[in-house]
Amino acid sequence: MKRKLSALLASLVLVLGLLAPLASTVSAAGKKKVMTTFYPVYYLAQRIAGDKAEVSMLLEGNQDAHDYEMSARDAAKVQTSDLFIYQDDEMEHFVEDLTKLLDTDKTKVQKTTEGIELLKGDADHEDHDHEAESGQSGEEHHEEGEEGHHHEFDPHTWMDPMTYAKQAENVKKALVALDPENASTYEANAASLTEDLKKLDQEFKEGTAKLSDKNFVVQHAAFGYLAHAYGLEQHAITGISSTAEPSAAALAKMQEFVKEHKTKVIFVDPALDDAIAKTVASATGAELRPLRTLETVSAEEIAAGADYFSLMRENLANLTK
Repeated sequence: MKRKLSALLASLVLVLGLLAPLASTVSAAGKKKVMTTFYPVYYLAQRIAGDKAEVSMLLEGNQDAHDYEMSARDAAKVQTSDLFIYQDDEMEHFVEDLTKLLDTDKTKVQKTTEGIELLKGDADHEDHDHEAESGQSGEEHHEEGEEGHHHEFDPHTWMDPMTYAKQAENVKKALVALDPENASTYEANAASLTEDLKKLDQEFKEGTAKLSDKNFVVQHAAFGYLAHAYGLEQHAITGISSTAEPSAAALAKMQEFVKEHKTKVIFVDPALDDAIAKTVASATGAELRPLRTLETVSAEEIAAGADYFSLMRENLANLTK
C-alpha cells in the first residue's frame, strides 16, 4: 500500500505541474471548481450549483465506481479543484487513498452520506441477498484488503428519493461553506431539488402501492433503499458490487426461487453485463426488463436530456408494468 501511494504521489507532483496553467485559467474565470465522482453525486452538485460553480465528473460514463482504480492524473484533477464531493467510503473505495494525497487546505472534501443511516450491506451474506433493514451510521467504514471489498453498508442511497434529499442538504452546505457569496442561489436550488424529490417519492408511493407482489428479482443488489422505502423486497442474483459473481450454489438457489415464486421478470441494468441474469432467465423462462441503478449514465444520454428524474421515472414504469 505504501509503495503504491508513494508512486502515485510522485506521479501526482509531475501531473500537477502540467495542469498548473489550466488551474490558473479556470481560477481567473472566478467560478469555484467542484469535482464529483460518478453520476448520482454529479447530478446533486450540478443541480444545486447551477451556473455559480464549474462541476465536473471524475469517472467516465462507462466506469464503475465499485472497482475504479485511481490514476495520478485523476488525483491531480481532484487536487486542482476547490471542492471534491463523493458518495461514500463503501462505494468509492479509492477515496481513502486519494484523500491521503490531497492537500485538504486547498481542496475541501465532502461525503454526501455524512450523518445518514445506511442499510446493512452484504459482508455477512454469502448468497448476497439484501436485507432491507436499517444499519449503523454510515460514518463507520468496513476495512478490507486491496484484493477485494465487501460492503458492510449498502451505498446505493440515491435509489430512495428522500434519502437522496438528505444528501442534497450535505452538498448544499458544502457549497455554501465554499462560496458564501452565492449562498442564496445554492439554498434556492437545493430547495427546488428537494421539492422535486418529494414529488418523485409520492409517485413511487402511489405506483408501488398498486403492486400485488412486493417481491422483485434483480441481477445487482442496488435497490435496497428503493425496496425499504416502498415496502418491497429485493432478491438479488449478485451482491452489492456490480462486478460481483455469485457462487454456483447461490445461482442455483436463485433459479429455484424464481421457479418456486413463478417470477416472470428479472430486472437488469442495460449499462451492465447481463450474462448472469440471462443464465437465470434461460433456466426459468423469466424475461429480462431494464431497471437502472444510475451508477453509470453516458455522456450521450446526458446530452440527450436524460437525468436522475427521467431515469427514475423509467424505473418506476418498468417496475410497475
